Amino acid sequence: MLLGTTSAAATELHISQPAISRLINDLEGSLNFRLFQRRKGRLQPTADAADFFAAVEESFLGFEKLQSVAEQIRQKVPNQLRISCTSSIGSSLLPMAIKEHKKYYPNERFTLFTDNVPQSITKLQCGSVDLALGLELPQLIGIKTESIGLARYVFVARKDHPLAAKQSIRAEDLIGESVLTVVDEKSSYWEKISDSLASVKQQINQDIMIDTSHTGYAMIASGIAVGVIEPFAARLWSNNDIITREFLPSIKYSYGLAFPIGSREHPSLQAFCESVRQVASTMHEFK
Repeated sequence: MLLGTTSAAATELHISQPAISRLINDLEGSLNFRLFQRRKGRLQPTADAADFFAAVEESFLGFEKLQSVAEQIRQKVPNQLRISCTSSIGSSLLPMAIKEHKKYYPNERFTLFTDNVPQSITKLQCGSVDLALGLELPQLIGIKTESIGLARYVFVARKDHPLAAKQSIRAEDLIGESVLTVVDEKSSYWEKISDSLASVKQQINQDIMIDTSHTGYAMIASGIAVGVIEPFAARLWSNNDIITREFLPSIKYSYGLAFPIGSREHPSLQAFCESVRQVASTMHEFK
């Protein structure tokens, strides 16, 4: 799943390649479904394999949490802030919040992880991060959440696109266009976007799937697609011939902070959270 070939997996596990192939065949036999398609010497995971792999990862969650708790006990006092965030927040709100925080804690150390929603949840539940920033998480065992604001998603296109002349965009304006589609392990998060395009789904081309907004902005900047997407990354892409426009009816997503419950809190965590709240209150994306 992670390395792509049986030889690479054999090297990683320090066993022979035939042993890896035999283990795969035995597992497929016991599961009664295919895990891989063999293509030009590489193993391409099937959709069933992806589902099964996600379940296997979840099964290790309890063990990882025990390891994390033991590590926290050994360390006693955390010596750095460990933050999980989405790529768009990591390139917009987070740098400004760290800059504000360092006015008062100049020697603060940070470890930053760029994650999608499922990865952030896993890190929080394992206690391997002190804080997650991004789309507000649902109510989950072991996680406390706090909203920092609603962000209105925007239509994004190149400056020379015909739709750039309009001040606001509706679904019917996208007929005939190639429109980006957001995909990840938690597809339910993006139902607001898919629902807003449902009326024209058969009349638009959704041939490019993305799992990070920066990839989406890159596709848009190249002129091969348009998109209804989060507004934060536009700060970095505004000099790359892209424009943003209001999309109607408006699509709003709540963004927030999330903390692991029961783990040893970093001494300056709350001060940093206050910096996040202060910066978020000044950002036009939350207006």
